Amino acid sequence: MRRTVVFTLLFVFAISLLAGGFWQPHDPDAVDILSRHQRPSTEHLLGTDNLGRDIASRMFVAGWRTALVVLAVGTVGFLGGSLLGTFAAILGGGTERLMLRFCELFIVVPTLIWALTAAAIFGLSPLSAGLALGLAGIGPYALLANSLTHRTLALSYVQAAQALGADTPRLVVRHVLPDTLPIMFTHVGSNAGQSVVNYASLAFIGLGADPSKPDWGSMLFEYRMFIFDDPMLMIWPGLAIASMATLINMAFDDVRPHEAR
Repeated sequence: MRRTVVFTLLFVFAISLLAGGFWQPHDPDAVDILSRHQRPSTEHLLGTDNLGRDIASRMFVAGWRTALVVLAVGTVGFLGGSLLGTFAAILGGGTERLMLRFCELFIVVPTLIWALTAAAIFGLSPLSAGLALGLAGIGPYALLANSLTHRTLALSYVQAAQALGADTPRLVVRHVLPDTLPIMFTHVGSNAGQSVVNYASLAFIGLGADPSKPDWGSMLFEYRMFIFDDPMLMIWPGLAIASMATLINMAFDDVRPHEAR
């Protein structure tokens, strides 16, 4: 029951984010000083901000941009780290040590440095922020995949398959990945949820993406001065960040107990 509720909420949330990239009830950048600080109504579902801009429209655009970041982080971190960690364990020896030292580089270098580098090379965009956060996540993914692969390779039926002459691709596909992926997916959920908060943090300090575009983090920065006069301006993006991170964590965490048995 809980699993169904979580995936239903996540599905509705994902549809809302997808729709927000193509449709908004109002122009998110349209300024109307005469309509500033309006309360929620049928015309403005979440009210208006200090410049009279529709909050719901800005939330939709910001959600779509955050979804792009989460997708980029998951793709870069999960694929890159899983492949490096898995094949490092299979190759073993000096090659494994060299590959793991390379992966640890992504842990040592702070996320802020990756963000600054990506912004300088690719410009300010959700994809560049996603690339930076994804690169920062390669190290933990690789070390986890490496440890899980070593555990799987030590199992008796895997050693028997090796003794019978199973080649590396077959060994990875038939034995290693089915054993390691369920636990890796749990880490994906945790990392994806954290990337929502990290992207909001980067946007808050002006490194997430184009500051002229709405982002949940940049909205928190912009509206921080109205925290006492109109607290809802900060509550909406804060609630969106917390909801998205929580739903992602709960959805992926539900996969582990079912798959691991």
